Amino acid sequence: MSHTPGISRLTAPTQVSDNELVARCCAGDRAAWRGLYERHAALVYRFLSALGIRDPDREDACQDVFLAVYRSLRSFRGEAQLSTWIYRITARTSGRLIQKRRLRNALAETLHLEGAAAAADPREQTTRTLLLDRMLDKLHPKKRLVLVLFELEGVPVEEIARIAECPTNTVWSRLHHARLDLTKMANREEKRRLRARPGQDPRPPEAPGGIS
Repeated sequence: MSHTPGISRLTAPTQVSDNELVARCCAGDRAAWRGLYERHAALVYRFLSALGIRDPDREDACQDVFLAVYRSLRSFRGEAQLSTWIYRITARTSGRLIQKRRLRNALAETLHLEGAAAAADPREQTTRTLLLDRMLDKLHPKKRLVLVLFELEGVPVEEIARIAECPTNTVWSRLHHARLDLTKMANREEKRRLRARPGQDPRPPEAPGGIS
């Protein structure tokens, strides 16, 4: 497991199912374990990034996740998808690690804070990314978890409930409040920027689309 998953992008053979890989791993097949890691490492690496694990710490965090996966593999019963089970372990592991600022362009699109003109200017893109990093970092970890899974990863609410170990209505509630928090932060930032630019329209901006 020496390769950085975000760089190597290795993939296990698609004709072998997750359940078969798990069974082989439990039987002591080292090649199967390597295949399981290569199939799911990019998912874990991406999820850790979205949860705020800094780049210098992310590879070590990924190794910690898969160490936990390896130790717990015999407890996997196939009642949920293997990816859901790994998401859950990743969420638990990340809660014990440094969770700092990191946000994907997909979340920027969700907030509708970054238009085509901004995207064309690398300096403006960097400014927007740092702003979104700060906003995400201010969210309560439980809110951030469900927001990242739902908005970034596209995980169904039922699976998020298993990962976060809470009822589905709690997931919806956390997601709702996370969106509200981000909208308020975005509006405050936009007002601040307008005040800093003489001659700009002082009216508050509309709430970002896709948040309410």
